[in-house]
Amino acid sequence: ISYNFVLNAFAKSGREGCAQQAEEILDGLEHAFDAGEGDIQPDVYSYNIVINAWANIGETSKAVALLDRMSSRAKRGQTNVKPDVKTYNSVLHAWSQSLDRNAPVKALGLLELMFRLYEGGNENARPDVLSFSTVINAFSKSKFPGKAREVNNLLRRMKKLHEEGHEGMEPNIFVYAAVLNACAYTFGRNEEKEEAFEIGIEVYEEIQEKRIANHVAYGSFLRLARKLIADDLNRRDDLITNTFRQCCLDGQVGEYVLKQLRALPKLYISLLEPYIIDGEVQMQDLPTKWTRNVRDRKRNTQGRRRDYNYTKKYSY
Repeated sequence: ISYNFVLNAFAKSGREGCAQQAEEILDGLEHAFDAGEGDIQPDVYSYNIVINAWANIGETSKAVALLDRMSSRAKRGQTNVKPDVKTYNSVLHAWSQSLDRNAPVKALGLLELMFRLYEGGNENARPDVLSFSTVINAFSKSKFPGKAREVNNLLRRMKKLHEEGHEGMEPNIFVYAAVLNACAYTFGRNEEKEEAFEIGIEVYEEIQEKRIANHVAYGSFLRLARKLIADDLNRRDDLITNTFRQCCLDGQVGEYVLKQLRALPKLYISLLEPYIIDGEVQMQDLPTKWTRNVRDRKRNTQGRRRDYNYTKKYSY
């Protein structure tokens, strides 16, 4: 529909105030239709466009207000604006971007609402993999106590739903990586860090068993090892070395992986010395087989000029 095309163009223009402009267009269309002065009635897609625009800039209250407006109108019989899974996922995304300390709890509450609506017969509210991964991300970015346990519970819940035959509920690598990231960014008491480490190990082993690891998962696991093993440096270095070698074999050495290694200068030099130029390693200087499966890499295939030759060979 042409008006949704225009609405979407405003929402995604990237200009300052584009979300506000998109909502003003939506308001104008809605008021004109309600007053009988126009024949264009905004639908669920119209609302989703504007909600997503607010979500992308972290304006959670605006996104929630529009969701409430849609729900109220749907209850009054305007079924073409009844919220669907894309609506709820956009609001979940807004919560995942929010600085509100209670954002992960509110995101989890919205996920539970989606389940209640779905179980009550609303097929369009059925949560999907994106719903879960977005809530997990909300916890990951927070300082919520026990967040590793919370995201692991969500992961196990997904697996159970998948095993029970719920379509589209099998956790993918983005879900697993988000869980690892939550574990890697665990703060607080030593007991909480130990629990996060144990969960991270379990999740990493599951990823390896499924053979689905990507560069984000490897980077998150390396950060987990770097941050959560503080009392046994030999154990830490061995785990990081073995993980990096597997990462090389899988062709998943990306910038996030390199970032974790740079934080440990001695290990960084030990693992990457042949590829260090002017004190730094760039992606384009690494063997192609190490980076071949990094999907978001921007690779300079020519690399940087080397002033001398290395004789050391790496087999992994």
